[in-house]
Amino acid sequence: MYNRNYMSKVISDPNRIDELLNSRYIEAVFPSKEKAGEIFKSGKRLSFYWGIDPTGPDVHLGHSTNLFVLKKLTGLGHKVILLMGGFTARIGDPTGRDLTRRPLSEKEINANMRTYLEQVTKVLPKGSFKVKNNRSWLKKMSFEDLIKLASHFTVQQMIAREMFQKRIQEQKPVSLNEFLYPLMQGYDSVAMQIDGEIGGNDQTFNMLAGRELEKSILNKEKIVITTKLLEDPVTGKKLMSKSEGHYISMNDKPDDLFGKIMAMPDHAIVTLFSYITEVPDEKIEEIKKRLENKENPKNLKEELAFELVRTYYGENQAQKSKNEFKRVFAEGKLPDKIEEFKVTGGSMPLILILVGWLKISKSEAKTLLDEKAVKINDEVVTGWDYKVKPGEVIKVGPRKFVITI
Repeated sequence: MYNRNYMSKVISDPNRIDELLNSRYIEAVFPSKEKAGEIFKSGKRLSFYWGIDPTGPDVHLGHSTNLFVLKKLTGLGHKVILLMGGFTARIGDPTGRDLTRRPLSEKEINANMRTYLEQVTKVLPKGSFKVKNNRSWLKKMSFEDLIKLASHFTVQQMIAREMFQKRIQEQKPVSLNEFLYPLMQGYDSVAMQIDGEIGGNDQTFNMLAGRELEKSILNKEKIVITTKLLEDPVTGKKLMSKSEGHYISMNDKPDDLFGKIMAMPDHAIVTLFSYITEVPDEKIEEIKKRLENKENPKNLKEELAFELVRTYYGENQAQKSKNEFKRVFAEGKLPDKIEEFKVTGGSMPLILILVGWLKISKSEAKTLLDEKAVKINDEVVTGWDYKVKPGEVIKVGPRKFVITI
């Protein structure tokens, strides 16, 4: 249920609406900013949703733009829904995938969903949004329902999707369930009789499918707001992606969050400040000028890391994480808090410790050793069968430490 504190009067002030629609987080608005502006200015309380498939345990910082826009909508008095794709996660969204996604089990999906709410409420206050699961309506659909739904689209419309074209040209398979994914996501809008949807610009095809279905079935004009993706300004690739397994989670511990931001490329500083923080636009311009004036990027990344830890964990923790980062990386000291790993039998092969400590496979552990990413007592070790005794400090990469006991 919505908390009454978040169901205040709808704000139809043109300046506030223009501020929303021209936010730095937004890529495009359908049918247009002008038409959407008219709907917002009508004073009607609108319902918007953001859908996320629980294909992993984390909501990452690349999702921030969607949450920031939803937060602005609640500030204008509109209803917001977080839609968990409990059904669509089992199909697998093909967006950005060169290969077919492995369907998840119901057990995996439920485990992932349990972590999402905790992370989302770090941005959206509790009580300001509803949570729904598309399993509630999609599981009830009959084959006849699906055929009727499919009749609203042509094969040409679906096959025109860019990632499908790419796979076809490369002679890679397109699963029929992926082909039907836009229908499922599109039907979410119909089932909820929604007024608008928020999502990354890579979801434009799916969201417009929902707009088409609402228009055909409900004669309803759905607003679609696409948000900007967190992309590397040099390579154009996603800086964070669940599909590709590289991201910073909203659930990362404060010190890890600080350290991971410090490891981001210098040329992405402005992009990161723009899309994963809520600092004022004036601050973004200040950051640009400081970079143009050749200020050390490390200073700016420290400010960014501090801002994010402060946002998610508070001012005191942000200062602690900053101090800890300087201790470990600038002064070369061990962290204040370090994990422990119990060695059995007096000594233990290093590879077994890496597997047990990092929860990785033996082949992944061997790769770390071959890449000289593992140090013991500050010395690089590459031997797979190196015997580790109690009291030794193992370091993997720049941020992972463990002491054997």
